[in-house]
Amino acid sequence: MPAFLLSALAHHGEPGDPILLAWIKDQIDSVIGLGDLAIVVILGAVVVAIPIGILATYVMQRVKGVR
Repeated sequence: MPAFLLSALAHHGEPGDPILLAWIKDQIDSVIGLGDLAIVVILGAVVVAIPIGILATYVMQRVKGVR
């Protein structure tokens, strides 16, 4: 049997490796030094700011094109 078919058996049902996710969380906490709520607020602001920035750029280009 091909090895790539057997590789599916090595995966587990979680969406990610829990040990790896815990390590990544520990690394982020040690580098940034912020609490969980602060990281959620910062990432939420970034997620909201991206579409607003795209929309603002579109509106500015649209206004410049009208003149």
